[in-house]
Amino acid sequence: MSADTRLPECAHERDVLDLVLTERWPEHCDAETLAHVGECDVCADVVAVAMAMREDQALQPVESAPIPDATLVWWRAQLRAHEEAGRKAARPIAMVQGVGIGIAGVAALSVGRTFWPWIREYATSWWTTTSNATAHAAAAVTPDAAVSWMAVALIASVVLIGPVAIYFALGRE
Repeated sequence: MSADTRLPECAHERDVLDLVLTERWPEHCDAETLAHVGECDVCADVVAVAMAMREDQALQPVESAPIPDATLVWWRAQLRAHEEAGRKAARPIAMVQGVGIGIAGVAALSVGRTFWPWIREYATSWWTTTSNATAHAAAAVTPDAAVSWMAVALIASVVLIGPVAIYFALGRE
């Protein structure tokens, strides 16, 4: 629609709409208004649309819809806004926690790699003292195998406990 194209208007449009909305159409209106609506396309359209809307409202009356208490609506809006603000504030915290967990993992690997010779030496000396007490067990498992099993146990515990720790660290969002 261009700027110079105007919608058709009628001076009686508002009066006809008032008649329909107050349920006085067509029984309680004068002959002049009935004749005008018969001739005027704008007013005829107003009557058709207003009657359709009134019939639709009659099928689903507004009175049947329960209107909640204003304090309840306000309280829910405040609660929703508070929860959204909490989620918005928690996003950077969760990101920092994730970065911290990643750094802790890298640090654990670095410490493990740094102290691996010491751990291996300790495990070997522990194994040799234990194997002196139980000579028949020492024949079945070598010190290198014991260190390998300890490493497997350590890795398994990290793999099992790590996700649980991450769950509890990030689960409060």
